[in-house]
Amino acid sequence: MERRVFVAAAAVSGLGLSAGCLGGMLEDVTSVSATPAIVSSTALETADYEYQGTREVIETETVAGRPIEATNYASEYTRTIDALAGLFGDETPAAGVFGVATTPQIGFLDTQLNPISDMSNAELVGRVQNRYDEFTIDDRVVERRTAEPFGQPITVETFPGTATHASIGEVDIFVDVAQLTSEGDHLVLIGVTPDIQRLQREDEVDRIDTLIDGVEHGDGLDREAGDVELVEE
Repeated sequence: MERRVFVAAAAVSGLGLSAGCLGGMLEDVTSVSATPAIVSSTALETADYEYQGTREVIETETVAGRPIEATNYASEYTRTIDALAGLFGDETPAAGVFGVATTPQIGFLDTQLNPISDMSNAELVGRVQNRYDEFTIDDRVVERRTAEPFGQPITVETFPGTATHASIGEVDIFVDVAQLTSEGDHLVLIGVTPDIQRLQREDEVDRIDTLIDGVEHGDGLDREAGDVELVEE
């Protein structure tokens, strides 16, 4: 399983804003930008995940005849374990992949204009399904639970599926999806774990929930101090 394939799906690109909704509101707006989000080092240590960097994704949308540049961010994390070595040939696949993506919202009066924030988790899963042939993800929810990033209760929904890798073939997976808003941005959280006998589902759920609860976002993150490491595509 290619980790970048999983998490790239979390970086929901493009504003898709409706010109009919915006009218003349964007006369002075030429760009909007989200703020990166990461997982705390304490949560990473507890969950045994490693930070793989943060990608900047810039998209341009034409809204009411005007180009609007939107900057999104996607931070990536993986977990590998030695116990899986040899099960899939010479390659040891990730035993878990986690991504947190931030997309900007345009606020006007009491309205936040970002269609991603209006999507259900099932619709986001459908977007993943449509973008990547490597995935077959069911749109039925097999589990719901609550996590509390920033002390804010949110619903995490789990979808079953399969992922295909050129080297190791088809692997059953669980896809955990959650969404929330923070400081004017919309955050999409996606965790992917393989459904194999050597991994206890309860333990993997705990790891994903630890990562979700450990998400940090906002101006307090210091790029120069290494809190956020931007990586190239």
